[in-house]
Amino acid sequence: MLTHDQSVTSDAATSAGLTRVPVQADMSVAPAFDAKAASAELLELAAVERVICVDDWYAAKEDDGENILAALAEEALLVSDWEKIAKVIPGVALLKDSSTPLELLLDEVRDRWVSLDEHERESVRKIVDDRLGPDGVGLPGEEDEPAAACLRELLAGSREFLTRSLYDWRRQRAALLADGKSTLILFDRDFSREGASETAGEEEISGLLQDAPDNWRIGLLTHTVSPDDAEVETWKALSQQFEADSSRFLVIAKGRLSVSSDGFPRMLKLTLLAPALERLQGGLAEAVNGTWAEAIDKVGRIDPYTLEAALSGDRLTDGTWGPETLLRIATAFTQDSVRAKLRADRTVHVSSELVTSLSRVKMPSAANPDRVRQELAEIERLEYFESADHLTELHFPLEVGDVFAFQKFAEKPHKFEQQRMGSPSVSGIGSLNLRRIGDEHYMILLAQPCDLAIRADGKRGNGLEYVRLAPLKSPGGGRVITHPGGGVATSFDLPFFFEESGAGVEVKLSQQHYVPLTALDMCVLSPTGEGFMLATQEMPDHVLPNWQERFKNLQTWVAKQVTAYGAMEPHRMPGKAADQITEAMTGTVASNRLEALISLSHSAINYGVRRIGRLREPYRSALLSRMAQRDSRDAFDPSLIDKNKA
Repeated sequence: MLTHDQSVTSDAATSAGLTRVPVQADMSVAPAFDAKAASAELLELAAVERVICVDDWYAAKEDDGENILAALAEEALLVSDWEKIAKVIPGVALLKDSSTPLELLLDEVRDRWVSLDEHERESVRKIVDDRLGPDGVGLPGEEDEPAAACLRELLAGSREFLTRSLYDWRRQRAALLADGKSTLILFDRDFSREGASETAGEEEISGLLQDAPDNWRIGLLTHTVSPDDAEVETWKALSQQFEADSSRFLVIAKGRLSVSSDGFPRMLKLTLLAPALERLQGGLAEAVNGTWAEAIDKVGRIDPYTLEAALSGDRLTDGTWGPETLLRIATAFTQDSVRAKLRADRTVHVSSELVTSLSRVKMPSAANPDRVRQELAEIERLEYFESADHLTELHFPLEVGDVFAFQKFAEKPHKFEQQRMGSPSVSGIGSLNLRRIGDEHYMILLAQPCDLAIRADGKRGNGLEYVRLAPLKSPGGGRVITHPGGGVATSFDLPFFFEESGAGVEVKLSQQHYVPLTALDMCVLSPTGEGFMLATQEMPDHVLPNWQERFKNLQTWVAKQVTAYGAMEPHRMPGKAADQITEAMTGTVASNRLEALISLSHSAINYGVRRIGRLREPYRSALLSRMAQRDSRDAFDPSLIDKNKA
């Protein structure tokens, strides 16, 4: 709504701008999050049959078996485990004798270890690993060790889980791609330990995006980014680098595994969902692209008789801009056709079902949600508010839900004419260069649409001179506004009012103010949206016919007020006479929020108000209904029983 967080009230100045898109605090105690169960559920719902982890951590390491021997020395192996090891190392005779002391067994394994090939060593590691867990083997002290152990713990239990070095992956790549299994593959980024480059993982992903089947999902699992927005920025950079479908891969920080596993399932979910989300976007784009052309064609086939009727009549009288009506017709054609095409697209249905099913998997709150909430707030704000740009440039008539900013002038009427003033600009708007002081205060227009309508003579049929507005204020008590409306009869919640913070405001229906319609009408007819008019100002472009007459009436009124004001020479009067005369002649005497200045040197009237936006439907109708409920509520409690003692 606003480009920066100006204070709504002086006591709420800090609350409006400190938190970006705040979230209502959840005071309930949530159960502990089970990252392993969530990961397994996600893989099951996404029908992933196999997980492959490619990391130089799994490369063959030069060792003398001490780590394996240390694991064997823990005496946690069963007789069946020793029998399995004996089959891998058949030349070790003592393994077949269960009465052999452990020290002798370890000595014999140590002697034979150096002669084992990598396949035999890996087989022994697997036997020990299956019994003691991943922490029982491997080279300690490596930075990848906690992440590798956590990854195995999260993903290995529910489906086929393969770990591969870069060398092994390249050797088996073709066979793995060809076997048809739905696969999630996670690459390390830096394979320098295997003699490859620090970006070898990126290079493998780039090629895999070209070659992998549609049922493969790809992740870059790396220590080189932190588990925050660095993942997003890295993904964006790589997306531009890869000339392929970048929705099929995602960047995941290993810090999510080595520090805490809670954040990994969220990134796993995004990795599994990214292609489905891309297909939904593509399906919508394809449907819209074709349908807009069809809609425009349908609008073009409307005969002149029908089109003329649609663009004139009551709509013209009520101040509807002609192209807005055409857009309304084209939108009606488009929405119907787009929905029909989306319903008929099987890919859209399948993708939507996957998104729905995976979204049901409960996740902990994101560690760094600000960026996501900010982007969503910017989208959602468009649903609530129209910006001032097209309202101002096209001089849209007043409407319930119009939002205005009020601010005090630095100069008072009794000092105003004593200031040196420049010449008015060509447009005549803002030429006084009036200094403003204090915070802006925001209010929203509350009136029946028919009461605001300008008739063909440039006047309102009801002779309305004043209209009521309600102030917009930040909620007190730490309350955060997340939804429109709210349950209190004397207020109405509006979320996302401030653009930068996403903070919401309350419409205080019980604190209404009345302001002269002349001030707000000038905002409509001003190229800057300000309540300003010169007695000699030219008619702006794009003004609707009825409002052209309104412009003439207002200009006549401005000239008359300036002449009368000058005849009294109030600026020569002592005290605050000029202030009182100005308030009386501009209609601001009853409004403590609105100030006005009359300029004799410029033959102009300037109100301290400007239109900054408009609440969209259906929210403005809901606001009007809430106002009506408030106006018609009982003035007292008719019950004979005191509620406090009931």
